[in-house]
Amino acid sequence: MFENWKLKIENSADGGYAALTMLMLAIAVSLTVVGGFTFFSLQEVATTRAYTRSLEARAIAESGIEDGIYRVITGKQILASETLAVGNGSTTIILTTNGNEKTIRSEGRRSQNKRNLETHLSISTASVNFFYGIQVSDGGLKMSNNAVVSGNVFSNGSIVGSSGTTITGDAVVAGGIPPNPAVEWTTHDADHAFATASTNRDIAQSFIATADGALSKMSVYLAKVGSPSSNLTVRITTDNGGKPNSSDIADTAITPSQVGTTASWIDVSFASPPTLTNGTQYWIVLDYGTNSASNYWVWRKDTSDAYAGNTGKYTSNWSTGSATWTNVGGDLSFRVWIGGTTTRIEGVTIGNSSTGTGRANLFVNATVHGSSCPNAYCIVENPPREELPISAGVIQDWKDAAAAGGTCAPPVCDGAGNYKLTNGASGSLGPIKINGNLELDNGATLTVTGTIWVLGEIKLSNNCIARLSPGYGALSGVILTNSKVTISNNCIFEGSGQAGSYILLLTDKSSPTEKVMTISNNSSGVIYYASNGTIEFSNNATAKEATAYGIELDNNATITYESGLSNISFSSGPGAGYDITYWREVE
Repeated sequence: MFENWKLKIENSADGGYAALTMLMLAIAVSLTVVGGFTFFSLQEVATTRAYTRSLEARAIAESGIEDGIYRVITGKQILASETLAVGNGSTTIILTTNGNEKTIRSEGRRSQNKRNLETHLSISTASVNFFYGIQVSDGGLKMSNNAVVSGNVFSNGSIVGSSGTTITGDAVVAGGIPPNPAVEWTTHDADHAFATASTNRDIAQSFIATADGALSKMSVYLAKVGSPSSNLTVRITTDNGGKPNSSDIADTAITPSQVGTTASWIDVSFASPPTLTNGTQYWIVLDYGTNSASNYWVWRKDTSDAYAGNTGKYTSNWSTGSATWTNVGGDLSFRVWIGGTTTRIEGVTIGNSSTGTGRANLFVNATVHGSSCPNAYCIVENPPREELPISAGVIQDWKDAAAAGGTCAPPVCDGAGNYKLTNGASGSLGPIKINGNLELDNGATLTVTGTIWVLGEIKLSNNCIARLSPGYGALSGVILTNSKVTISNNCIFEGSGQAGSYILLLTDKSSPTEKVMTISNNSSGVIYYASNGTIEFSNNATAKEATAYGIELDNNATITYESGLSNISFSSGPGAGYDITYWREVE
């Protein structure tokens, strides 16, 4: 019996060991499973954290890109490379400049995670050609005692001088035109786009001549969309059974830079003006060699089609004999001047004993190439006109760019909207619209950071300085007004510091016989432009170039032309007018 009891105890002990072993195995398995889940959970947490840090690194890089763009477009200082702290990370901003192009790279870091972004900025510009020291429209050039133009002069109106007046280069006076168009259709209520597809590359409007004579000037009401890449060819053709003939009788060109995104009259003249016959129908044809859905032209039209016996049409190729012309649904706006008036060069010395040529309808008491007219260098002819290079549409685009920067308000401008710096004060401005006057005097310095549009007068005097921000680079900048401009007593205008950079000071006040811009006393270093009024220079005033409806040079005034002005690119500012061509992640 004792033995049986002992056996039971031994059997019971064996069962306990087995249970303990099973328990330990269960615990081990549980720990393994829990450990596995824990491992994978920790891995997932690490992955999630890394992903989160990667997203944060991208956000940091985005912040760097945005900061770089902001500083570029506002003209604020930005270094070639700099590192910024952003939240729990940092970004290195790298700026690369190549002419009018800027590339901004932002390398965002969050712990060990790194994301790189890059954007490319391209400055949109308007190119303007100034080929003459003075270019004058129909108001002509009047020169008082000892006034000098150092360079060439082109005028659509007469050049009249007095004692000691000199033009050191050549002088050309075009044949005059009547004060009003002979035939026109100026009503317009809709856009008509062309060169958007291969079927509408060319467009035309018919008209009937109302007089005999040369077609001395013509205007079409145009705008552009995007950036057309090549010139429009303007042609005059005869009629061929209710459509343009497939050959022209005259042609000229309109460059893309002449046309704004705002529609306006674009004036053209012909090197060989065609002779029109009263009562005969002709066609104005605008011929473009390519097409694009994003870069094309707009000719404004009158959808009433009320110009009796005439209309607008479009086709794929005007010069194909079998061209099919389709009605545009109205009359396209145009103006045509027919005939002319006599113009002259009078009382001026042109060139010296070895240089200088004059071209005009008539010479009166003029000296050219060292001797009195007539001589071989006093060329009596009827030179074709040259229209002023900046259209009202381009000017409106500049105004819009300035207004996009905001309207000047206190404390920068006073309560009446005037901006004034005086007594050595300095300031920076632009792009901006000023509802009042802009005044600088007594040594004040204004740094132009974008286009400035002034509704009131511009008054600059007494050793003031106006200069472009270095951010303009090789580009030029614009200050413009709807009102009068007065510059006196040694004001200095400076570009960005790079060659070929200038300030254009412009007024579009429409008053042809009024002196809308008065320049005196050694003010220098600027391009002056008055599209619809007269500029007066007096008391040794100088300029890089002057273009206006009319110009008067008082005693001893001098205009010095710089050859580099032949092709100037104007920007709305070192920041305004930038196009972002891409924004992407990079390695």
